[in-house]
Amino acid sequence: MVENNGGFFENGWSFSVYDLDPYWIKIVQEILTLPYLYEARGLGNKDFWTYIDKYMEIGDVLELYTIPVQQWYQESIRNVLENPKHIKINIGSRTYQTEYGLFRLNEKTWLEELSHRILVTEYGVTMIENY
Repeated sequence: MVENNGGFFENGWSFSVYDLDPYWIKIVQEILTLPYLYEARGLGNKDFWTYIDKYMEIGDVLELYTIPVQQWYQESIRNVLENPKHIKINIGSRTYQTEYGLFRLNEKTWLEELSHRILVTEYGVTMIENY
């Protein structure tokens, strides 16, 4: 996988990460706990999960959040604060957790399984950790 100006490539375009606009930093800091904030595109595909598996070290944590319609971000933020529906993914223990329970991922096919699960919603913060 090759990195080029914030984009990560393998057999074509895969995903990209850029510095977050200061305007949005102020808005999302209310619901995120980590100090480093970026904008990302193309997350959730197999290349993204392969990158996470290869480069995410034990103890690392990522938080992901999406604002589907930027003009109505206040409603999305309110949803997270008033009725959060967080997702927690632990690549170390191969688990995927939602409000409906904790699901164990198959040790051999976990990357494929995650590429078919919901990664991020406007109703909660997705935490990806490696423990």
